[in-house]
This record gives sequence, structure tokens and C-alpha cells, in this order.
Amino acid sequence: MADLLQTANAQGIPADDLDFDLLSYETYFKGTIDEDWQNLRDCILLDRTTESEIRSKIFIIRQEYQIRIHEYKAHPYLDLRFSLATDKSKSKVVAIIEPSSKIPLKKGVQEWLKEAIRAKMLRHEFLVGLYDGNLDREINRLLLKIQKEGPLSAHYKLPIGEFFPPVLPIDDKIILHFKQNKESKSFIEGVQPGELIFEYIFPKHGRDGRGCDGSFIEVPEPKVKYASYIVINEETIYSEEDASSIRFYASVSGFVERKKGTFTVSQELHIESASFKKTGSIETGLEKEISLKIKRNESNEDSIGSGVTIDVQKLDVSGTVGGNSKIQACEVNIGAQTHRNSHINVTEVANIHLHRGNLTAKEANIDILESGKVEADIVRVKKMVGGELTAREIHIDILYSNARITALESITIGTIEGEGNKLIIDPHSIECYQDKISALEIDIRDKVSRIQMESKEFANRQLSFKEKNSRIKQIQQRVINAQKNGTESMKADLIRLQQYKIEAETLKKSHEDIKLSEEHLIALKDELNKLYAADLHAVVTHHGIYNGKNRIVFIDPKTRQEYGITPEGKVTHIRLRQEGDEKKILLES
Repeated sequence: MADLLQTANAQGIPADDLDFDLLSYETYFKGTIDEDWQNLRDCILLDRTTESEIRSKIFIIRQEYQIRIHEYKAHPYLDLRFSLATDKSKSKVVAIIEPSSKIPLKKGVQEWLKEAIRAKMLRHEFLVGLYDGNLDREINRLLLKIQKEGPLSAHYKLPIGEFFPPVLPIDDKIILHFKQNKESKSFIEGVQPGELIFEYIFPKHGRDGRGCDGSFIEVPEPKVKYASYIVINEETIYSEEDASSIRFYASVSGFVERKKGTFTVSQELHIESASFKKTGSIETGLEKEISLKIKRNESNEDSIGSGVTIDVQKLDVSGTVGGNSKIQACEVNIGAQTHRNSHINVTEVANIHLHRGNLTAKEANIDILESGKVEADIVRVKKMVGGELTAREIHIDILYSNARITALESITIGTIEGEGNKLIIDPHSIECYQDKISALEIDIRDKVSRIQMESKEFANRQLSFKEKNSRIKQIQQRVINAQKNGTESMKADLIRLQQYKIEAETLKKSHEDIKLSEEHLIALKDELNKLYAADLHAVVTHHGIYNGKNRIVFIDPKTRQEYGITPEGKVTHIRLRQEGDEKKILLES
């Protein structure tokens, strides 16, 4: 460009009015042991030196060009409008051709394009002939595209080449795998034994590069920040190392935390409260052995805030559970109260002081139930005011008013001090009862079908065997005669007799299997009939005095017919008894 400007100034014309032709060029370099410039001539650079030397700081490369400067004249056929683009280090060059370019499919167009591209490279001080070995191939691809598809309709990127791009260093880092690819936004993340929880990536040196303009590209040293930060509790975390990283795995289930600078997998978390503002939801799953203890010092705020979701193995809450909160756990202990819109699902035992929300559990122990709902296998309540209970077995110390209590087997109440209560024995309201009924009905249908098929097969095989009886007797007689005469012709007959014997034993075994299946079918039907008679096996027990203002109802599980009574006075047990074709309520004092 300096030569073009000098010529333009000497001629008194703008530099844009000048153009040039590249007549020839030569490449020179100096390496580690070179005192003088080395002429590359027609050799490939890597035939005269090494990649390491080219990438080194001491390596120098230059080119000299012989050019003919002349007044700019538009090409008679080619109108190539394009710009050059490079990466940040100028180690890669691309020509971006505008769709307004006119590229004729004429003889010699390849050379015209190549000359235009190299001329612009020289104007931008890029070396030529060192890294653009694929330029001819890329130009042919462009021309083939135009031949097949017509003139360009969008900008076209034509790769020119790359010299020696720098290889960037890798800084050390820690990848927290247990926090990646998690759909939930839980306050803590649960991990399982053997799960990859985090990884330390070793720092790695890069490589210096060489730009397309011949300049040296220096690459910085990798940054090392985290090597001294990783200290683990070897009782809960173990590690594996290779050339690129150290991977850390959980040896127990729990959640990952850092205590006094040491990474560990803990199983017990203590917090003051759970809320959207402070913690968000806490969802780790029941399969991870995590115990959450929430102890709030301020009694005027919820320990578990409104709308928060908790999913842990064990939960201990000293305070209250807010509205629209959702709790999933194996075991739950709540020292205060649950809001009426809260939802709690417990796979084992739930212990609650004051319950107003919705609870599902295997076993529920509640001090005070106020208008709350409970579904469980066994429920024990000290005081109940309103609300609904549904369980296989229910125990209430003191029952006040307006409660609905539904059981499968038994309702036991110490004292009733209110009215408007409804005590119901309704097996079909209990989910486990319905599941048993459905499972038994399916088993019975399958068993009946199997017995019918096996009985039919047995009958056919038995008939066939009977038809062979006469032949069996003939063979037996031949064997006896052969033994008397001392001949050896009975060998085949003995084999046939053995086969008949095996067939007889198989028939006998099939008959025994059918009998066992029939006995099993009878047992299944007996069990089903017993379930259908669940209302007859249930009992309502009251250890106080009925005031005549509370209703007792038994519901037939097959017919859904109701048998009700409003008892008065001393009645300890109330049952349903079968009398002929009818069922009647039986009162026992």
C-alpha cells in the first residue's frame, strides 16, 4: 500500500485510481539456528522447518513482491465484489462475496478470481502462497454452485486458508455436575451413591500461533484458581483421576455442601424457614437419605412458607406449614399447625400437632384435627373438630362436632362431646380395598380360564391314553412270553412300555396340577367373598354415651345399600349382622 500511495502522489492522482499485477514473489524466513535469511523458493515451509519453530517467538517470516502498477481498469467480464474477514488472531482468512457480483462462466475465470483475491490479500498485508493451497478447489466449488444454481442470491463465504491458529489454554475450573441438567430449582440438590457430583478440570497450556500476515500470536499461560480450594470428606466422597481431570463421586446418598472449606455429602439439613424468598422449594426425592429440620425462632411467621414444595426423606418442622405448600416425605413431624390449603403426602408416619390441611399417609398421629382431611391406613387423633378421616382403622380420643369419619375395619372413639358427626363403614371408600377387589377379580378370571384350558387338554390326552390300553396289554404279554422263552426280541417292547409309563405319570401330574389350581381358585373366591362381606366384619366402638345426635352408617360394598342408626345411651359396639337374606345392625353394650 505504501508503494501504491507513493506512486499515486508522484502522479498526482488518487490511490484508488491505481491497480497492480503480481508478477512474482519470494518468501524468506529465519529460524532458531539461521544467521541469514533463508529463501523458501518452491519448497513447502514445513519441509524446511518445524511447526514448533514456526509457532515460536524467534521465528521471522517475510515476503518480497514484484508488481506492475498501472491505472485501474475494470475487468471486461468479471465484477467481483467482496471483502476479507478474519478471526480475532488473523490466523484464518475468508472471502465474503456479495450476491451483486458478476462471475461469468468463461475460460480463465478461475485465474481471474484467484488474482483478484490475492491482490486484496496483499493490500491487507496478508502473506500469499503459504496457506492458500486449497484456494483453487474452493474457487471451483463456487463456480460449480453458480453453474448448478445460477447467480448468487446471498453472501457466499469462500475459505481462503489458515496458517497456524493459536491453541488457547484451558484454565482450571470446577464443574458442579450435581447442579447441571436439573429441572427443579431446589434449594439443595440430592445425590445418590456413585453419582458424579463435581469435577476439577486441570489447567492445560495452549500453543502460540502465527497469523496469516506472518505475525507472532502469543498465547497466555492458563489461569489456576481452584486447585487449592478442593478439600473433601473422604467418608462421603471419593475421587478418580486421569490426565484431564479429577472426578469426585458420592459414596453415600444425601446433598452436597461445603462445611468450613470441606466438600461433604450431608444427610441432615438445618434451616430456620423455607420460603420462596430465602430458599425456594427443597426437592431431593424420597430415595435420597436427607433429613430436613426447620426450627423457626419467630412464632408469627410460617416455618414453611406459602406455595413452597418440600420433597425429602424425613421432615421435622417446629413451626407452621403455610397455605398451598406441598410436602412429600417418608416421615413427617410438624410441631405446630398445617394451613387448610396445604398438601402433605407421607409414605410412612406423619405426626402433626394441629392439622387443618390435606394429609395422605400410611400412619397418621394427630393431636388436634380441625376441619382437615386425612387419608391413611391407620389414623390416631386425640381431639377432632370437623374434618374428614378415611382409613382402614381409626382411633379418636375425643370427638366434637360435624366430622365425617369413614373406615374399612374399625372406628374406635373414647368420648363424643358434640353432634352432627357421621361415622361410616364403607369399604369402597378405601383405596387399598378397591385395589384388592380388582386384583382378586382379575386373578379369578385368569385362573378360571387357565383351568378350563388345562382341563380340556387333559381330557383329550386321557382319551388318547385309554385307546392305547389294549396295545399296552399286548406288549406286556409279549414281554412275559419273551422272558419265558429266553429270547431277546423284547427290547423294543420294553422301550414302548417305558414311554407309556412316562405318559401315565405325566397325565397323573397334570391331574394333580388341575386339582391344586381348583383349590387355589376356591381360596381366591373365599377371599373375595370375605372382602365383599367386609361390612359384616367391621365394628364401631364407643367408650362413652351416645347423645342421639350422631349418625352411624354401614354401606354394603356390593349393593351400596346403607344401614344406618342414630344411637342413644350406652352402646359399646355397633356391628352389621347377616340374618338370612337381610342385614341388620347389632348393638352391644
